[in-house]
Amino acid sequence: MATIQEALSAALAHHQAGRLAEAAALYHAVLDAVPGHADASHLLGVVHLQSGQPDRAAALIRSAIQASHRVADYHDNLGSALKALGRHEEAVVAHRQAIRLRPEFAQALYNLGNALEALGRLEEAATAFRQAAARRPGYSKARFNLGNVLAALDRRADADDAYRAAIADDPGFVEAHANRGSLLLALERPADAAAALARALALRPDHAPALANRAAALLALGRPDAAERAACHAVASRPDLADALLRLGEMRQRAGRLDAAAGTYAAALAWTPALAQAHANLALVRQTQGLLDAAEAGNRRALALDPGLADVRSNLAYLRLFRPGVTLAAVLEAHRAWDAAHGAPHRGRWAKPGRTAATAKGPLTVAILSGDFRRHPAGLFALRTVEALPGQDIRLLLYANQTEADDVTARFRKAAARWIPVAGLPDAEVAARIRHDRPDILIDLAGHNARGRPGVFARKPAPLQVAWAGYMATTGLAAMDALVADRHHVPDGMEAFYAERVLRMPDAFIAFEPPGDGDALPLTPPPSLSGGPVTFGSFNILTKLNDAVLATWAAILGRLPGSRLLMKTKALSCPVTAALWRGRLAAAGIEPERVTMAGGSSSLDHMRHCGSVDVALDPFPFSGSTTTLETLWMGVPVVTLPGETFSSRHSLAFLTVAGVEGCIAADPADYVERAVAWASAPQRLADLRRTLRARMAAGPLCDGSRLAAALAADLRALQSSIAKKP
Repeated sequence: MATIQEALSAALAHHQAGRLAEAAALYHAVLDAVPGHADASHLLGVVHLQSGQPDRAAALIRSAIQASHRVADYHDNLGSALKALGRHEEAVVAHRQAIRLRPEFAQALYNLGNALEALGRLEEAATAFRQAAARRPGYSKARFNLGNVLAALDRRADADDAYRAAIADDPGFVEAHANRGSLLLALERPADAAAALARALALRPDHAPALANRAAALLALGRPDAAERAACHAVASRPDLADALLRLGEMRQRAGRLDAAAGTYAAALAWTPALAQAHANLALVRQTQGLLDAAEAGNRRALALDPGLADVRSNLAYLRLFRPGVTLAAVLEAHRAWDAAHGAPHRGRWAKPGRTAATAKGPLTVAILSGDFRRHPAGLFALRTVEALPGQDIRLLLYANQTEADDVTARFRKAAARWIPVAGLPDAEVAARIRHDRPDILIDLAGHNARGRPGVFARKPAPLQVAWAGYMATTGLAAMDALVADRHHVPDGMEAFYAERVLRMPDAFIAFEPPGDGDALPLTPPPSLSGGPVTFGSFNILTKLNDAVLATWAAILGRLPGSRLLMKTKALSCPVTAALWRGRLAAAGIEPERVTMAGGSSSLDHMRHCGSVDVALDPFPFSGSTTTLETLWMGVPVVTLPGETFSSRHSLAFLTVAGVEGCIAADPADYVERAVAWASAPQRLADLRRTLRARMAAGPLCDGSRLAAALAADLRALQSSIAKKP
């Protein structure tokens, strides 16, 4: 027996030193001398497991268990072998047996957590990792894996605690620093994320995931050059790492380098063709470039790969609004498809109607959720009205899905009884916070747009939910009770094509907050009155342009030799995109030398460009909204062709409320005639430019108090009608 023990001791020394071949030889020698020797069988099985042969490992460890079934380590290592074979349920059974034999067995609890995580049983895995950490002080791996599982469960604050505990146990734990940085980035805490990722990179400078996430953090902190350097470093470190290429693509996309961004996403797909997020990101680039077919195909491919991508399904519904010939029925169908996939699972847990008007005491509590309490069209559409709502005995809770702040943010905060930051929090947590605060009504300012949280509204944390200002269609949500509109956007008889009850405001559904002041934006004469050529202008995103629009513009320019077209939008900052559109214009019959293109600029410079044209040309079927209001503010008429959809009728609404006549066409031929008529009447243009701004400023289009009174009355009436239902 002494010889056997000596052989085992020597084998174990080799094993612990990593000399697996030498250890295996001695274990075999013991088994030759004592067939079925439990420890030798077990340890030889562990050697095979470490050598990547889990099938042989499992057989040997089972042999050890047959010889001695009450040794906890045998069952634990059998579980590890079974997990390596993909037999996770059996692995869970083995690890649990090890724990039954030795309840304080921290490693078996850790391994149990890994097996449960592989099965997707994340809550059970979290419990196992937590118990492992409790039984072994300093068990940083258990705390790290606990953080990973909690992050996957969207329990982000708890995950951060776990990562910090792992780092406290082991300050040199690179992956803990890196994963914590990724988590903080998701929580929209870019400064904290950048610091955590810097610590990871100090330990391992070529850690590609940390570099990729640091790039995103630096971009959010307003350091685009440093962000791109970090992203390029990540790609150089790991050219096959999808996240690195996705981050680099995002850098380039945000910088307006659309062609470069598209190339980066294509490179990611060359490495990983089934990468759904790369297909979705590339689709957004194509959408920005105005290539609707490519955008739709990319979104559909992304959804085929990952049907759970709610934001991609939102983009598909949104794209429907731009399609020539789009109908209200088609818009409703597309948006209900989102609700069927992502909203339906949450029904049955909705908040119930609250107080009735007869029993209500105190002000009405209205919550608003938005990521655009800032200088953004949705924020500026709502600002004046929100500021006036407290004067209507309304208590405001503003849930801010943003980290940025500006002068507009300050005005929103001043109007709020409570300001609640929710950026980076998962939908379920945001909904839970709102439910806890018990508002009477919850308003959505984003819908399916960027920073929208339809997943929150689908959970219906408030008894009444209302869509307003930030999205130009039905949300399609069964959980959304009402849509703020007006008679211009939703004429009588169109209610059946909206998932929501339509609340019609007396004038327009928004109140315009004009940019700048008279000194910053002085009115200038129409260019044609100053001796220049007649100049038409388009200031809308390229997504809104299509062949029918270009053909109509070509007909207008053909009627007025010497006239010119100014196109200005951010996407034209990309030379490749600008060249693409010059080609499309030429194919439509518009000579390139008659077109001036301009890209992104400051808000005031953009407004000055709006004032540098005689007549603005509205796209169809998706009309201008902010662009129309800005152009009218500069005294320029906007010729429009409305359809039946909400998004096709913005200019009609704003022109009508502002009292501007002669701009609303019945068909493309009429559109041409009206544009030519305006361009041929310079004195009429001059009169409009001289008077329109003052009329807008004094009229209902800029009257937030008037709109607030109407909105407050309708919200109270809505609450009363809903609360009375059995």
